[in-house]
Amino acid sequence: MSVVRGEARRRWLLVTALVAALCSIPFAIAAFPVAGADVDPQRLRGLILGSAERPYQGLAESTGSLGIPDLPGLDDATGLLGGTSRMRVWYDAPENWRVALVTATGERDFLRSKTGLAIWDYESEQLTKIQGAQTVRLPNAADLMPPDLGRRLLRLSTPADRLTGLDTRRIAGRSAAGLRVTPADSATTIGSVDIWADPETGVPLEVRIVPRGGSRAVLTTRLLDVRFARPAASAVAPRFAPGVRTSEVDTFDLLARLASRTTERMPASLAGRPALDSTPSIASVRAYSGGYSSFVVAPLPGRYGRRVFEAARTAGAGSLAVSRGEALALQTSVLTAVLVREEAIGRTFLLAGPVRPDLLRTAANELIS
Repeated sequence: MSVVRGEARRRWLLVTALVAALCSIPFAIAAFPVAGADVDPQRLRGLILGSAERPYQGLAESTGSLGIPDLPGLDDATGLLGGTSRMRVWYDAPENWRVALVTATGERDFLRSKTGLAIWDYESEQLTKIQGAQTVRLPNAADLMPPDLGRRLLRLSTPADRLTGLDTRRIAGRSAAGLRVTPADSATTIGSVDIWADPETGVPLEVRIVPRGGSRAVLTTRLLDVRFARPAASAVAPRFAPGVRTSEVDTFDLLARLASRTTERMPASLAGRPALDSTPSIASVRAYSGGYSSFVVAPLPGRYGRRVFEAARTAGAGSLAVSRGEALALQTSVLTAVLVREEAIGRTFLLAGPVRPDLLRTAANELIS
């Protein structure tokens, strides 16, 4: 038995026994504001953005209620955004960390090092190494860690967005200072992004995304316990047993793998938003940057594209008028996904983001014009 598997099994038994105690107390006490000096929101923003080098380790939980329907091959991502997940984290530096997604039967580990990202699947005893950085991909458990998600969301804010302070709260046994970003762009479906962070280190402890016009968060991720201490090297990069099954891939997930099979190349801009750089191996998948109204576009090849299109129709997607094809829109309180199929040669594209359908319709028309 490998060192990783033995360690995972022991930790899983402990988590099973103690998870109720670990999770109930933080939720109960987090509801109450606590005494403490409020931090200026601009200063807190700077602390948060500068916290990436702060080491920490702990237990986190994320809860999503985005209501995304299951589409073929996308269940891992929709499960993360539409349910509750618990993760252990050992974070040493931006390029040296490990996140373990705890499941009912074990765990799935995401390991980041200077050589890239690797995924260890406890059940199958399979180590998968990802070659190169993926500019556009489906979300995984590591993306839901409050520190990383908080910094990433804060980097999307623009000077036009409103920044206000929030009451200090007790999170993971610590007094946490809060700020709220209210997007100015009417094209986004995000009403506010709330972040509470440790006022000394700037490390985000809790992140909430609230839809426009709503009052309840559709995604909440928080640290339930945390220690600001450098984790042991053996925890960040555990030793695998000799002969463990290992594979190397260029693409991170099903969406990227399918897109890599197409020769389609996305335009440099869509709907007035510039494209981000692509990963060379999957240049057909691109994100278009517009702050909180950013979105991603991917071509879906052949039969898979037709399957996803029909699955969206079955899931109750509404029709969206486009100039030279057929389009369907799936919308939750925050996320919008549009599938567009061109009439002439039957190309299918997926467009998705926290934006209003009209913006994606504009982008879809530009794609198939």
